[in-house]
Amino acid sequence: MLRLRAVRELLVDDVAGLRVARSDGEDGALVLARERDALRRARLRAAWVAALDAAALIALLVLHETERFLLLGRRPETVFTLGVLVVAAHLGFRLAQYLHYRHVGRVWEDLLQRGE
Repeated sequence: MLRLRAVRELLVDDVAGLRVARSDGEDGALVLARERDALRRARLRAAWVAALDAAALIALLVLHETERFLLLGRRPETVFTLGVLVVAAHLGFRLAQYLHYRHVGRVWEDLLQRGE
């Protein structure tokens, strides 16, 4: 038989990489609320940072004065190109992180329903 509390703790701590304060004699409902809140805040934070990265990427592309970009070499456009690539890579990372937290949250909710 699965120990659902231990599996939920592993899911939140190890898979999601979130830290939730727990003590041995603590009420189970309080721990569940902390875990749910930690997952919600992590998912929200990843979504906000992804939105900020998308806005920065759009601003970089719209406000760039020349029609040529994404050039490499010994030109000033190289710095712009590298900046665009860094912001785009960070955007992809945060979107993947958001999706990861969303999936972990779904599994966590499923485990919670199985325990009831």
